[in-house]
Amino acid sequence: MLGKRVELAGIGTLIAGLIGYAALGFAIAGSRVATAEHAVEQTVSHQNTLNATFGDINVQLTALGAKPSFDAAQALALVDRSVATSELAAKTISKDDGALVDAETHLHAQEWLTMVSGSSVDRAAARVRHARNALAIAREIAADEISAGRFWQALYGGLSDLDTLRKQHDAADLAGARASLAQMKVHVDQAAGLSTSSGMPAELAGLSGDLQKLAADFGRQLDAEAAGNYDAASVIATDVSGDMARIGSYDVDGVGAEIDAYFKPSIDRYNAEISAAAA
Repeated sequence: MLGKRVELAGIGTLIAGLIGYAALGFAIAGSRVATAEHAVEQTVSHQNTLNATFGDINVQLTALGAKPSFDAAQALALVDRSVATSELAAKTISKDDGALVDAETHLHAQEWLTMVSGSSVDRAAARVRHARNALAIAREIAADEISAGRFWQALYGGLSDLDTLRKQHDAADLAGARASLAQMKVHVDQAAGLSTSSGMPAELAGLSGDLQKLAADFGRQLDAEAAGNYDAASVIATDVSGDMARIGSYDVDGVGAEIDAYFKPSIDRYNAEISAAAA
């Protein structure tokens, strides 16, 4: 009889232990799942903001410098805003991913403790994976758009310099024109270096090259005028006019459409992963 009592007591202790283990497992799993769900929801909540950022890069593609309606300073302000927004998006992406990584690590730590809640843990882990996939795509988009934005900053900076240069030249301010030309060369060289970044249509490398040629020809014209060689300056001015005509002939709408087409598949994949994370 005593043996049976001991045996029953042992079984009771085992059952109590199992109940305690299950209760502890449910509690730990619930806490980890809640943390993971919060990290996913934070990521999903930024979807609209990131999509707005991804669509912002072409806002400034209206016209180029040879057209009267073009305002280089205004375009530059738009690009500055676009780059700042993309840089902020990159920080948001890194912060969200850090929270997801932490949640993912905890979900899979000491899994023997959370076996009793395996299905809820697995569901949370799947949502985290989709959210992290979305952020990996978003990080690439943001990086490419920052590079694109810096190209437009350099390009529009060069066009703004050109506008100032032409006004100074018309006012016979040779010293001022030379200073503006030097700054223009810096900007267009930067644009040329960035024109082959991811997502940049081939036309932009051609445009950057034409701007470099324009800067060189305008420099030759200024040199000829400074030397009093107005016949040579007149001949060179024809080259400058030709450069301006080529720059004004670029199909900016077509360039914008190409950039949109480059980014669209990645943006679609980002949104698909966010939808899966939110499900």
